[in-house]
Amino acid sequence: MWSFFTLALYCMIGWSNSQRCPMYYQRFSAQHSYCLAPNPTCNIVKSGVGQQEKEEILRLHNEFRSKVAMGNEHRSIGGSLPEVADMMQLEWDDELSAVAQKWTDNCEYKHDCNECRAVENFPVGQNLAFQESTCMGRICREDQKVIPNWSWAITAFYDEVKDYHKDWLWSFVEHKGPKTGHLTQLIWAKTWRIGCGYTVYKEGRTYTRYYACNYGPTGNSVKKPVYQAGPPCSACPTNSHCVTWSSGPGTYPGLCKMSNPNTAPIYIHNNVLFDCNSNPANTDCQSRITGANKWDIITSVGGNYHSVILRGGESTTLAFDKPIIPHGQGFCVVLKFRKGPLDASNRDQSSFKAHFGMEYGSSSPMSISSGSTSFKDYRTTLNEYKD
Repeated sequence: MWSFFTLALYCMIGWSNSQRCPMYYQRFSAQHSYCLAPNPTCNIVKSGVGQQEKEEILRLHNEFRSKVAMGNEHRSIGGSLPEVADMMQLEWDDELSAVAQKWTDNCEYKHDCNECRAVENFPVGQNLAFQESTCMGRICREDQKVIPNWSWAITAFYDEVKDYHKDWLWSFVEHKGPKTGHLTQLIWAKTWRIGCGYTVYKEGRTYTRYYACNYGPTGNSVKKPVYQAGPPCSACPTNSHCVTWSSGPGTYPGLCKMSNPNTAPIYIHNNVLFDCNSNPANTDCQSRITGANKWDIITSVGGNYHSVILRGGESTTLAFDKPIIPHGQGFCVVLKFRKGPLDASNRDQSSFKAHFGMEYGSSSPMSISSGSTSFKDYRTTLNEYKD
C-alpha cells in the first residue's frame, strides 16, 4: 500500500514570435481587443471614461453590492436574497478599462470572446449596454447626445434581480426566460476589479452611446456559486477588512475591502493536505527543477503563479518536495494552470503533465490540456491502493 504522494509538473512548450500584436496580449488571442484599431467605418464623436465617471461607476456598483451583502434586496423571485459572507468591494483597474475602451471604439454591439479580453491577472467578465437617440432640427445639440448615463446602464444591469430566483445563487447556469447574467456578474462576490469603456458614434442622425464594463476575476462561472451566504464579511480574505456603518460616509457596509489593492486576495483553505500558492515563503512550495531552469514566480492581483517560457524542443520539470500524506482512502487534487504558444494564432504543440510519485511505486504521468489561455481547474481523485 502507499503512504504518501509527491507531485511533479513536466512541461514541453513551443516558442514563436510575431510583431502583429504586443506579445503581452498576443498570447491570449490573435484578435485581442486591446490590439484593435478604431473601426474606420465608425464615426466616433466621443470616446473615453473621465475621472468623475470612474468614481460614479465604482459608487453605483459598490452600492448595489452592499445592498445585497447586507440582505436588503427583497425583489428577487422566491424571497429576499440572503446576506453575503464574502462580497468584495470593487476597485478600479486601468488595464480592464483600456481593453474595454478598445472594444467600444470598435462600435460592434456584441461581446468580444473570452480570450479577446483576457489579461495576465485573471479571466475577465463583461457587461454591455447601449442607448440610441435621434438628433432632429435646429434645436438639436450634439453635446447633449454624447453625455454618458452610467446610472441608467448600471441600474439596468442590477434590475434584472426582479427576474432572478434566489435558489439560482448556489450554482450558476444560464436559465430560460429573461436574462439575468448582467446581475450575477455585478454581484459576483469574488470579482473585485472593474474597468469600463464608453464610446458615442453617429450613423446619420442617430447617436449610439455604447457602454462596456470588464470585470476581474470573471463571474458567471458555470456551476460556481454567485456568493457564499452568511453574516456580512464573515468570509473575507485575510488581507482585507470589513466595511461597516461606522467606517464613515462614502463607504459600503458589508463589503470586504482590500487593505492593499495591489495585492491578490488571500483566502484560508481549511482541511487541505497541500496548498502551494506560489509563495516562496510557503513550505508547501519548496521544489526542485530539472531540465530548463527558467521557472519564475509571477506576482499579480489575480494571485501568484509559477511560470515558464520555453523554446521549441526544451523541457522542464518542477517537482514539489513535500510529501502529501492522506488521512483516509483517498483525496482530491486541484491544479490551476494554463498553457499555450506565445502567439495564439499558432497551433499549441506544447504538453503539460502531472506526475504523482508514490512511496511504493509510481503513477503514469497524466497529460493535461485546457483548450483555453485562461487559468482552468484540473481535478482528479487519487485513491488508496492495497496489494
